[in-house]
Amino acid sequence: MAELCLKEGMFILVFSLVFTCSAAQRDYFVPNAEYLTWYEARSYCQVHFKELATVTPENIKTITLNLSSASWIGLRRNFSDAVSSSAFWSRWADGELLLFQNWYPGSPVLQKSANCPAAATITSTTTSTTQFTSSNMTSFAAPPNTGPTVASSAGLPTVTDPIVASYAGFPNVTDPTVATCAGFTNVTDPTVASFDGLPNVTDPTVASSAGLPNVTDPTVASYDGLPNVTDPTVASSAGPGAVTEEAEDAGDYVVDLCVALLSFGAWVERSCSERLSFVCYEDRFPGHVDVTGLTSESAVLTWLPFPGTIDHYRVKVEVGERKVNQMVTNATSLNLADLTPGSLHAVRVFPVKGQREKHPQQTAFYTRPNKVENLAAVQVTETSVALNWSKPDGNVELYSVESEGVETGRSQTEGTVVVNLTPGTLHTFTVLSAVNGSSTRSDESSVTAYTRPGKVSGLQVSGNKHCSVVLKWVEPKGHTTGYRVKATTASGDPPSLLFSGNVTQTEVKVTSLPPGTRIKLTVTALTNHDALEGDNVTIDSYTTPKPVSNLSLTSTHNTLEARWSPPTAEFFTVRLLLDDAVVNEKNTTGPATTQHFDGLTAAASYAVNVSAVVGNLSSLPVKASTFTSLVPPTDARLKSFGEHALTFEWSPPKNIAKVNYSVQLHSAFWGHDFSDVVSATSHTFSGLNSGTKYDFEVRIVANNQTSDPAVASDYTVAVEEEIVLSMMCSSAQSLLCAETDTRNGVFKELEEHFRKHLGDGVVWELKKEPESKG
Repeated sequence: MAELCLKEGMFILVFSLVFTCSAAQRDYFVPNAEYLTWYEARSYCQVHFKELATVTPENIKTITLNLSSASWIGLRRNFSDAVSSSAFWSRWADGELLLFQNWYPGSPVLQKSANCPAAATITSTTTSTTQFTSSNMTSFAAPPNTGPTVASSAGLPTVTDPIVASYAGFPNVTDPTVATCAGFTNVTDPTVASFDGLPNVTDPTVASSAGLPNVTDPTVASYDGLPNVTDPTVASSAGPGAVTEEAEDAGDYVVDLCVALLSFGAWVERSCSERLSFVCYEDRFPGHVDVTGLTSESAVLTWLPFPGTIDHYRVKVEVGERKVNQMVTNATSLNLADLTPGSLHAVRVFPVKGQREKHPQQTAFYTRPNKVENLAAVQVTETSVALNWSKPDGNVELYSVESEGVETGRSQTEGTVVVNLTPGTLHTFTVLSAVNGSSTRSDESSVTAYTRPGKVSGLQVSGNKHCSVVLKWVEPKGHTTGYRVKATTASGDPPSLLFSGNVTQTEVKVTSLPPGTRIKLTVTALTNHDALEGDNVTIDSYTTPKPVSNLSLTSTHNTLEARWSPPTAEFFTVRLLLDDAVVNEKNTTGPATTQHFDGLTAAASYAVNVSAVVGNLSSLPVKASTFTSLVPPTDARLKSFGEHALTFEWSPPKNIAKVNYSVQLHSAFWGHDFSDVVSATSHTFSGLNSGTKYDFEVRIVANNQTSDPAVASDYTVAVEEEIVLSMMCSSAQSLLCAETDTRNGVFKELEEHFRKHLGDGVVWELKKEPESKG
């Protein structure tokens, strides 16, 4: 029996149409060209798979998409006594409860009773070809039981019995206003509501239920295997042995009913002896295959036993596209031998039942490659060793090269150069052939070789003094017995030897050097009791120059100049600091002895550091400090005034540091003085005398210095008082006092008297009253 096999994406397996519902982890099968009775179909499924399919809301779409005609599923009217049992359509073939229903309209048809009229015949002439939709699917529910107990018709359970769940929404058959047999409404009465939410299909004004064709129209071809129920000559298209509605209406009720699934998802009951296509299912068993005892030519396979009855296991082992072996066993393990070294082997273990291979357990593994041969070390240097070897038998993707157990590189050829090795040390080199991205490797092949004594690293000079330096380095990895240290002048032919000695530590103070001199320092690693030298490592450095002397600073409010006496040096670095932060740095051109800075802030404290420089070394810095001079504030002016208070304000100079202001107020007339130190740019003086002139001064105070003042003068508001002076005149000259000139002269003398004593220190005014006439 050849069958087409599909699986979700319609990819080919073998022998049967198979589709998968991933939510349930089941595979579903529709054997091609097989039309069996329900019993034969179930037996076939149990032998070759597990059982006839159980339909759920989750898998119905997956199943129906792969059907072309009505097919048996695992639902039967009754799995025990088809007549006496009261639990119809309650369980699936695999024992699961019926929790989901999707009956075709008018289904299921219940067994007729002798005391009950014949089931209504569908006689509507309405024609419709609207497609069936999910709105016709009815989920099973158990509504509350109301009304008296009614004996079931033809063995049907009493629908009002609380222990029996009503199915498909049948109405309460105890209602005398409803013509019904065993729960059916009279579907030919247009005044009666449709059963289970279906419209009255005999009413020509009502469209077909949820897109179903009008099944009473003899001109309409049978739909998905359903017969034209009004035409006694039309048989079901679902296969031989179909039972027509007319035969049932004639009284030959079919007791042994099973369920067929239509290709659009609805259910209909058919005689279990009818021959239809069918849907089997099988629980997917992913399983697992373990590979142990892996060598270059052998392995041991172990897998999980299939959870069901099978005939045997078929084990297929493939290398690439070439089939290597196929074995049959009843055990759950297998020893593989004569495998290809370094090759990918794909293993599938098929449980076989009834000549059908079930879903395989599978794995893939690489055999270990053979190890390399004729490994040798050549061309040894201080930091590298060249290795060569011969390719082993079998497959090799690459070679892994290790030094001291650490991988140093990979090679596609039979040779490599290992670099960055530790000088003066005995090294062990290991080469492994590898496959599977280097995750599967061969046994080791090793060789040993010495590198030459290495060079020290990290050589540096510190602690530079006038006549000494400290030399430090990092010892090379591997074996050393000491170091040779030399110091020579950097110039001269030949250079002068300044220092030489062997040490065992990695730090040495080189002494007796001339100050301010460029020197060449050399360190050589020694091994084999100081008999074998490595390469020299050399560094140039300087002894430091002496510091400058006689550093002096001169400044204005915005400039500063530094002068010093120089030692021997190439140039000088001069740093200008404000509040201990470097704000400017300059290097002199050659051995200059002065440096000028401008654009500075007034009233600020500046420091200058001067260092002599030779090469990359500087002498100890010499530091001096000074202040830029103060600049007076500007535009002192009266802001507000009153009888006893005056407020003055002023403008700070530009480009000045944060400073304080000294304010003073003086009255020359009263001899009063007021003073204060403020940080703001205005100040109010209170407690003053009215009508008095006050002189105001404001100065910047910083660094124990005081700037020149900004000045202003003004008066408090005067409170006027009038004083009357009378002049008494006596003279030997007759009528002298009465003369105008005499009177004016006396007034001027009096005015000069007040001006002398009052001046402009207070507000005053002297007025002469007009002379009276008569």
